[in-house]
Amino acid sequence: MIKNVFPGGNTAYGFYSFYDYVIEPDATRIFILKGGPGVGKSTFMKKIGEELTSRGFNLEYHHCSSDNDSIDGLVVPAVKVAIIDGTSPHIVDPKNPGAVDEIVPLGDFWDEKGLIDKKNDIIVTNKEIGRMFNKAYSYLSALNNVVNDFVNINDGLMDFRKVDRIAAELTGRITGQLDRQGQARHLFASAFTPNGIVDYLESVVGTMNDIFVIKGERGTGRSTLLKRIADCALMRGYYIEVYHDHLDPKRYAHLIIPDMDIAFTTSEKFENRASAVYDLDECMEKGRYGEKAEDEIIMDILGKKAVKYISEAKKNHDRMENLYIPNMDFDKINEIREKTLNRILKYAGV
Repeated sequence: MIKNVFPGGNTAYGFYSFYDYVIEPDATRIFILKGGPGVGKSTFMKKIGEELTSRGFNLEYHHCSSDNDSIDGLVVPAVKVAIIDGTSPHIVDPKNPGAVDEIVPLGDFWDEKGLIDKKNDIIVTNKEIGRMFNKAYSYLSALNNVVNDFVNINDGLMDFRKVDRIAAELTGRITGQLDRQGQARHLFASAFTPNGIVDYLESVVGTMNDIFVIKGERGTGRSTLLKRIADCALMRGYYIEVYHDHLDPKRYAHLIIPDMDIAFTTSEKFENRASAVYDLDECMEKGRYGEKAEDEIIMDILGKKAVKYISEAKKNHDRMENLYIPNMDFDKINEIREKTLNRILKYAGV
């Protein structure tokens, strides 16, 4: 089985990282890849992933929100091993050096003179990448402001007593009491990418046996409801996975409780196979359509603008990679990749 997620996202608050949750701190081994763009970090992980998949391992691919065709992390849950891209903007350094984490310095295999010759191009391109992301984040921040206005409109129309009754019914589904401390893992299942909003919900929510859909407009209390369910599950000792809103990571969008084989999601794409659907719009008085319609138009414009500049940043990043690629010794990187793969197989007892 392959699970696809985002460990970080382009949000209203800039780049937001959940990289601390890629794998538990007491993992068997964490390989942290270091090196510039174009040194082959994503390919390094993908090729190891392909080999492990062919051997029957379940894997997690942690995708890059700035290029969802690229990956920033690979996790092998069965042996508690991860490979992580530890470079900007999601800088990861060893927390337990040697005992758990180690750096794999792919930058050791570049031609320094060749890169120095491209120094000005690298500096200019890097600056342009930063400028494009700053513009994208400005639009995402503006988008979130309008979303909050939309939320405030609906908040004033809600009968939250009805929402409380739904919350009581949903938290009542969390049964049992485990003799352990509850734990939460935080990630994104969707993100603003150069290709628009991309989600991997099928590999997250879609794998659960029971799916409960909590639908409704912004401001109807979906996130708050998910937080109440999450708190209930944690108090009962369950391990949970929280998937955050791709615009505002303070909001919850999806909740998974693997031990119960259950998912709670705000995505309506699962309505046809849901165990139950809860429509929070039914808890809201109708009205103020004009204001909300205006906000919807503005939100669409701002979202498209943000994606445009994330896409422009990606184009410049591709140019940057093309400056590095001719100056890399990929034969040596392939040797390191094979050694890393063999170590992972050894940890797995293969």
